[in-house]
Amino acid sequence: MLVTKVTAFLNHPLTVKQLKHLHALILINGLNYLEPMIITQIVNRPSNHSQAGIRYLRSLIRYFKQPNVVARTSVIQFWYQHGEFQEALDEYLFMQRVGLLPCSSVVALAINVCTRLGNRVGGIRLHGQVYGYGFYGDVHVGTALVGFYLKVDDMETAKKVIDEMSERNAPSCVIYRYLESGNLTIAEHVFSEMGDKDIDSWNLMVSWYTRTGDMEKAIATFGLMPVKTSSSWTAMISGYVDLGNMEIARNFYDVMPEQNVVSCMKMIDGYSNSGAVESAREIFNGMDAKDHMLYNAMITCYAQNGHPNKALQLFDEMLQPNVNIQPNNMTLATIINVCSESSNLIFGSWIHETLMKQVRIKMDDDVAVALIELYAKCGRLDKAYGLFHGLQKKPAGVYTILILACSRNGWRHDAIKLFEEMLEANICPNLLTFKGLLSSLNFADSVQENYHGFSNVNPLAISGPLNPYRHGGPLNIGLGSVKLPRC
Repeated sequence: MLVTKVTAFLNHPLTVKQLKHLHALILINGLNYLEPMIITQIVNRPSNHSQAGIRYLRSLIRYFKQPNVVARTSVIQFWYQHGEFQEALDEYLFMQRVGLLPCSSVVALAINVCTRLGNRVGGIRLHGQVYGYGFYGDVHVGTALVGFYLKVDDMETAKKVIDEMSERNAPSCVIYRYLESGNLTIAEHVFSEMGDKDIDSWNLMVSWYTRTGDMEKAIATFGLMPVKTSSSWTAMISGYVDLGNMEIARNFYDVMPEQNVVSCMKMIDGYSNSGAVESAREIFNGMDAKDHMLYNAMITCYAQNGHPNKALQLFDEMLQPNVNIQPNNMTLATIINVCSESSNLIFGSWIHETLMKQVRIKMDDDVAVALIELYAKCGRLDKAYGLFHGLQKKPAGVYTILILACSRNGWRHDAIKLFEEMLEANICPNLLTFKGLLSSLNFADSVQENYHGFSNVNPLAISGPLNPYRHGGPLNIGLGSVKLPRC
């Protein structure tokens, strides 16, 4: 019965203090085999990573001698993530002494520890153990070994490890591991040493260069590709669009053998950001097979560049029987925002009350927020409130929208209540929030009465890193003593 209760407690998030109480109960009743759960609780909960939590973890490990591979592995990962490399290595060596078999990721971690510590002897010993554990050619272990040998300037052994990995793993997988871990130099070295480069390896290098904005290397690699796929063409287009060079991006787009939806969307997005709406529409019209993503991109382009009527016309086009492309939540949120900008309550309400039922689209927070803004702007606070209460997550912007709407419609007490709720939920107000609140407190005596509460506020810093509310504190604005959130 006791074991069941203690285990149930340990399966829920606990503080260090609670864990100590449970640990004492475990020791008194001889339930030492439950200690690994205590260790796992500390390691897996960031809130327990305080100095007190780390001291307690060290104490636990010092006396914890059970050969539990899960707990030991989690401790090694914990020490490594917190920069305690020697402690991570000591824990790994303890695993070996008690005969625990580590997994490949733990061996890779131990090798990375030797690299960080500059422990040449330890790294070489671990390399010898790799074959005994059966991790020969493993990508994770191999990646760690290459990094280690490059750190100790042993290029010959590093190349041998790379060759071993390439025999058992796709070369592109090896390159991907290095790129994702930020080891561009090693990835380039592996790529250059490959005799037979597969197409995925070429695409990975081109994509990486374009993502990082190194278009000089991207174009050089792209030019050498024996076969250029749609992925490589799209990567080049994306790179130039991201740099704002639409002329070169258009040149690549026009000469690519077959335009696809991704490259088309990227071009529309680039033209939208530069305000070239007609060029974006030209790209859109040039695609024969259009889907909802392309329509979303073009509708967003019109919306962002002040063409609400064209956005609505294009939305109407996609609903026509001869096109019959079903919108998704993103489409609806964008169109409802367009309706809000132009105060088109009739069309927005039709989407909410009729279209969503017809096409069976479920309400999500993005659509709900767009509708709240529409209804609030058009004075339908009853509908706005109904949607507001149904939101799973209520961001500061939604509170601000309603507070401003209440202020405009004379709902002074509702605006104050929303502001109080906002602060109680630890959500930081912004300048517009205060504008709406102060508009609600529009009586001369209210302003004078509450001036003191705002006198120490620097409104220019409310949303910035020097937020005057970041430390919390009471604010007296006639609402009682309200504690400001930590922003």
